[in-house]
Amino acid sequence: MSMLAQRRADQRVPVYVLVGFLGSGKTTVLGEMLGWCAEQGLKPGLIINEFGDVSIDGEALRDEGLAMTELTNGCVCCTAGEELVPAIMEMARRPDVDLVFLEATGLADPADMLDELTDPFLWQKVVVGGIISVMDSKRIIELAGNLELARRQIEFADVLVMNKCDLIDPEWRQALLEWVPRYAPKAQVFPAIEGLPEESVEALLLHALHLGETRLEHIPAPQCQEEHEHTHDGHEHHHEHGHAHESIHTVGLPLDQPVERARFEHFLRELPEEIYRAKGFVTFVDDPQAIHVFQFTPGFLRIRPFKLQRRDLLRAVFIGQNLEKAGLAEQLQTCMQATASEQRIHPN
Repeated sequence: MSMLAQRRADQRVPVYVLVGFLGSGKTTVLGEMLGWCAEQGLKPGLIINEFGDVSIDGEALRDEGLAMTELTNGCVCCTAGEELVPAIMEMARRPDVDLVFLEATGLADPADMLDELTDPFLWQKVVVGGIISVMDSKRIIELAGNLELARRQIEFADVLVMNKCDLIDPEWRQALLEWVPRYAPKAQVFPAIEGLPEESVEALLLHALHLGETRLEHIPAPQCQEEHEHTHDGHEHHHEHGHAHESIHTVGLPLDQPVERARFEHFLRELPEEIYRAKGFVTFVDDPQAIHVFQFTPGFLRIRPFKLQRRDLLRAVFIGQNLEKAGLAEQLQTCMQATASEQRIHPN
């Protein structure tokens, strides 16, 4: 049964939730899902959550002309959580929305999100699909070994998108397939290359939707929120609201002046290991009118042209531990100052 037929058979609006640690490729996966919706004639709505005060991923998707809500300056599993249910309800009521995608910040704890997503106010209007967790095939074993949050995003997943399979060899791929069941024995794994599941987007979404439809059968009567009980696959998890990501922070810095590209790329590649993610919009001295979007995780940097209407959004966002805002600002300023001095030495 196609997704459109499923939508007509059940008047509840499907809501798909994407989680995954910083840099796993959630937005790339989401882009493939949006492309599939366009092919099927489906009209998706987007709820984009960013940890910082600027939605870089939201701006990157805005050009698609889609129905969109942005929840910034907090994570939907804690500080922005109270906005989540109203945002889903508002999106589901729109006549121009057939299904909804929620892209959570890379710091979202799925355990806490389950409290929000099983809110009884949602039950009659929407059906929330299984938690779809995107993982970076190259880095996930290391990340899960060092960070509880990265591990929880695997443990609480119903569907795992094993992204970036083109960057690993067959031996590592097999080892990863054997590693995943140690943490998520019931999760369905969908290997993917550049965000596109090898089995197909439709197979992934149908599987996630089926899990969502059966979830209510395993949810007990609503309990007092102070108990903070979470139910997943029929098992209760008692999770205190001391969030696994409370030591991870974000720093936003303006990039309102063009930078020298080589210096800027070198700066990003030399960021300390405690910085898990950097992204933003930037201009370069050789063509200051052209805006580029950049995405960085350790060992990976992508910069591409981007049509951005608001130049006030030219800035860099860094996410990690032990961030030193003054030091990062000074290094960025060095990229800009180097550009100015080089222009004086080599005038046009």
